Amino acid sequence: MKKIKAILMAAMAVLCFPLAACSEKQPESNKGKIDQGNKNVFPISSHADGSTLYMGDVMPFYDDGVMNIYQLQDKVGAQYMFYHPFSRLTTTDYVTYKDEGIAINFEEKISSIDAALGTGSFIKDKNGKYHCFYTGHASPSATGLPYMEAIRHAVSTDNQETWSKDNDFMMFGNSDDFRDPYVYYDATDECYYMLVTTRANDKGVIKQYKADSLDAAADEWTDEGIFFENDAGTYNMECPSYIEHNGFWYLAYSEQSSGLNRVTHYRYKTERNGEWKKFGRDKIDSTGFYAGRLEKAGDKLYAFAWCAKLTGGDVGEFDWGGNLVVHEIKQANTGELQAVMVNNVKNAFATSVEYRGTNGKKVSDASFAGDKFTAVGLDALSTNITRMHFTMKFDELGEMGVTFGIDGVYDNRLGNKVISFDTANNRIACYNDVGNILRYGDVLTYVDYTFAKDKEYGVDIIIDGEIAVLYFNNEVALSMRLVGIQKKGLAFYSNGAKATVKGISFYE
Repeated sequence: MKKIKAILMAAMAVLCFPLAACSEKQPESNKGKIDQGNKNVFPISSHADGSTLYMGDVMPFYDDGVMNIYQLQDKVGAQYMFYHPFSRLTTTDYVTYKDEGIAINFEEKISSIDAALGTGSFIKDKNGKYHCFYTGHASPSATGLPYMEAIRHAVSTDNQETWSKDNDFMMFGNSDDFRDPYVYYDATDECYYMLVTTRANDKGVIKQYKADSLDAAADEWTDEGIFFENDAGTYNMECPSYIEHNGFWYLAYSEQSSGLNRVTHYRYKTERNGEWKKFGRDKIDSTGFYAGRLEKAGDKLYAFAWCAKLTGGDVGEFDWGGNLVVHEIKQANTGELQAVMVNNVKNAFATSVEYRGTNGKKVSDASFAGDKFTAVGLDALSTNITRMHFTMKFDELGEMGVTFGIDGVYDNRLGNKVISFDTANNRIACYNDVGNILRYGDVLTYVDYTFAKDKEYGVDIIIDGEIAVLYFNNEVALSMRLVGIQKKGLAFYSNGAKATVKGISFYE
């Protein structure tokens, strides 16, 4: 009798354990339930007239604690030849932006050099008067002018609320390419300099002009010759900016080309009048960060650019016009510039939220043996702005990464978007039209990076709508457009790498 009773009690214990486990209720996830108010990391230009207007070339101007982000808006007039007014956003924290509307508009007259506007720059003189030098663009056959582009001038005397064009100011070069003026004050020479994108000797150059006053007439800006000549090809060097920072002088410009070469480069000097040099990695970000310009805010340095729409809508290459992307720029001991997440952005999205795996439990770590394709799935990406953080380490080199766009919560699946840490090709790459584990399709964008075995790397990814930016080890950034990834699963995967991922965390 005692034996039977003991057997019954043991059986009940076995039965009760799984029942108790099954009845254990998982806590409700707070993912997607955080009130983020009007926060916005990657804004567009405007929602004027109910339509979405994207931005092109960015002209940042820091003044009295406010970052003014002027940009070419993709709005057009009544006809296709009238386009690109200057619009302005303002921010003090790079998380909340105010749309200040159109600052300087094109002229809907085919006879005007301002039929279309091109990139310029903004500066305030010692008397508190604001100046904009910009590009006017129109057909010489319509205007009767010698070239299609000219440098133009506008002023504001009411703290940038309204701008008046100086219709007499029209500065030409010796080429149809004569644009993107960048004006700065030189305290050593006690004068103003203007850098202009143009051409000479059958290649792109940046020329320099000089004036004692920002109110100088066009013919009072003296030609100081070539400031920088293209040292890597013949392409035009668009949207230059020139900044001194902690004893280094930096020149940033963008390569006017196509495909994966369309990036923002920079050069540096260690002496004001020294020779231009470049680092092995001479790019700020990648093709997803175009027409990048440098701007200081106090003792901090930032880079501003746009991440373009795609030629195929949800796939394809980068097109023209898109969303603003801002990086904080750190300076290595060597002087090399390193793009990192703006600290205010990191602080604004600091509420921990829970993502779960296929077993319904939180996923904090993943390990991969490297002998086959393996993926650890997580549930659907929130529609909220989401910040991811994790550390990763290669035990044996190979290829691993993060994949998005999975229709459900599945292990061992690859989505149609991939961020790949690829040691064979020494790069971090993004693919946006993935077929399967053997066919990733064409690379959307990438940055060069040489990985080391047994080294732990920190990774941050910030996602706002279609735009995602990866910050790798506080060294490089990769901006990309990933369409349709919200409300779909994601996964950490290995495609041949023996590796570990730890501390997987999500924040809103």
